[in-house]
Amino acid sequence: MMLIDSLKFSRDRQSARGTLPVAGFDRLRDSLFAVAPGADGGGGIRYEVRGSADARDHPLLGLKVSGRLALQCQRCLKVLDHELMIDTALRLVPEEALDAEMSDDPDKADCIAASTELDLLALIEDEILLALPAYPRHEDAGCGASTDVAGTKKDSAFSVLSKLGTLKQ
Repeated sequence: MMLIDSLKFSRDRQSARGTLPVAGFDRLRDSLFAVAPGADGGGGIRYEVRGSADARDHPLLGLKVSGRLALQCQRCLKVLDHELMIDTALRLVPEEALDAEMSDDPDKADCIAASTELDLLALIEDEILLALPAYPRHEDAGCGASTDVAGTKKDSAFSVLSKLGTLKQ
């Protein structure tokens, strides 16, 4: 845990940065490819959090996160090296006003509840989880599912099944 008073952090224009091990994020580990027993699926996660304010003097937390994660390709089920790059601004609002402040406008900063005990590690992990692809997969040319060991193009299991269906007719 790394607790901050989010409004004070923002008002005083404080910043925090560092590198965190992927193994320290319990919920994130569930989304990673298990390369070997005990592997955490990636290296360190670099982060930077900066307090600031928007044009209307609303308190903000700027968050930058980067690193590499080993995900599992949903097409070939092999390791997919995923480059993580997050650069976002989060507007701090009172918890009772959170629902009213939420917006689907992509030009507005996302809102989070201001807190005297905001856990930065949990916030970083939340943002990483939100940034992960829902169905990670290699590009068509880079996926092991579309080629065999010799590197020649092979039919997918679904195309083989569809051919079987046409033979019976």
